[in-house]
Order: sequence, then C-alpha cells, then structure tokens
Amino acid sequence: MPLPIALQMYTVRDAINQQGPAKVFDALRTIGYQAVELAGDYGLSAAELKTMLDDNGLTVVASHIGYDAIRDNLSKVIDDTHTLGHTHVVCPFLAEDLRTPAGYLGVAQMLGEAESHPDAQGLTFCYHNHAFELETLDDGRRGLDIIFSQPSPSSELDLYWVAKGGDDPAVWMDRLKGRLPLVHMKDMAEDGGFAPVGTGTLDLQKLADLAPSVGVQALVIEQDSGWPENDPMLSARISFEHLAQWVG
Repeated sequence: MPLPIALQMYTVRDAINQQGPAKVFDALRTIGYQAVELAGDYGLSAAELKTMLDDNGLTVVASHIGYDAIRDNLSKVIDDTHTLGHTHVVCPFLAEDLRTPAGYLGVAQMLGEAESHPDAQGLTFCYHNHAFELETLDDGRRGLDIIFSQPSPSSELDLYWVAKGGDDPAVWMDRLKGRLPLVHMKDMAEDGGFAPVGTGTLDLQKLADLAPSVGVQALVIEQDSGWPENDPMLSARISFEHLAQWVG
C-alpha cells in the first residue's frame, strides 16, 4: 500500500492568511491530498480544527509544536493531539541558545520524557532538523548526532536540510531506520534554494522508494518559500503530482 502523502501547512501559510484555512483545506483535497501536517491552529480550538478538517476530507499525520510549548504546556499538547486524532508531535526548530552539546542533549531528554508521560501513551515525539544541527560544535560533535545518540526522540528527517548541511539524506534515513516515522520531501533548486518536489536537484524519487524499508509512515511535502509564480498552492499541486506518480 502506498505511503500517505501529506502537506506541511507552513507551505501554504500565505494562502491561509488570504483565504482562511477552510478554503485552503478544500483546495488541497481537490488537488488530491488526503492528509496534512499542521503548523499552527489558526485561532481555532483543536475540536474546531478537527471538524474543519473532517468536513474537507483531510486527516492529520503530525503537528509541529514549538519546543517551549512541549516543555511548558505538555498536557494541552497531548490533549490537542488526541483530539485531532493523530499520533506524532514534532519539535520543529531550536533557538540558538540551545545549539550546544548540553542543549541538544536536553532537547532529546525533554522529548523522551514527554513521550513517557502517562497521558501520552500511543504518541510519538519527533525532532525535525534544519542544517545547523550538522555544524561541528566546540567539542567536535554535531547536534544531530547528539540528539539521536539517545534512545528517543524519533525523527522527522528533512531531506533538503540534510543535503544543505553537507550530508547524504539516504545515509541518514538508513541510520534512523526504525525511528523515522516521517520525512520532509523538500527539493533543492539549482541555486541552493527551495523547489517543488520533482523539479530540483535532489533524487527524491530514490529517497521515496527507500522510505518504506526504513519504517517511514508518511511522506510530508514542504516548500518554505520560492514558490513558482509566487503561488504556494501551485507548488503544492506540482509537488503532489510528482510524488503521487512515484509512490502510486
């Protein structure tokens, strides 16, 4: 059975600001998406957001939740995750003051402790990388190595940022086998910027083919900026059409 394809909603944030989430959800379903990855709640409660997604035939594969919110308001994060009906909570970014050996270790431990909370049974806490975690620290180690030297968290590996950081995404996918439920399918333009899936320089088809064998449960499309014709919805369509051909 093909892996589900989701869209990281950060991709279409400008469209949401202009049209509102309901219209964007409807447009995504028309494109062919059946799932999304959330990056915010648009001022809605989890129950209201779930109803809106249900009305548009979309499920949630994961939510990006800030480090501070997971650390300081874990009960709400867990409750909202259960309400939305998914199982993956993703820490998407780290402030600069945490990008130290002790900081990276603390992040891994915090996410592991969150996953061990009694009310979090059935949930998986993940870390989403950028390129800065692949920079060499003062002690000679790298942040991504430190995080995944620990038994938890799991990974949402951003393939673009791994390549941007100078590493091989396929090697990291194999290294994280069994703790890699999600990957970000994000292509790289010739100038090093972002591109719709299937139009850039990364061999994302090869990586999509590899995904099932390392335990990936969903492929999440994302394009941060640089959308064709400055239209994020067009990017979402182009990316979906290419990826659906590969995994269909």
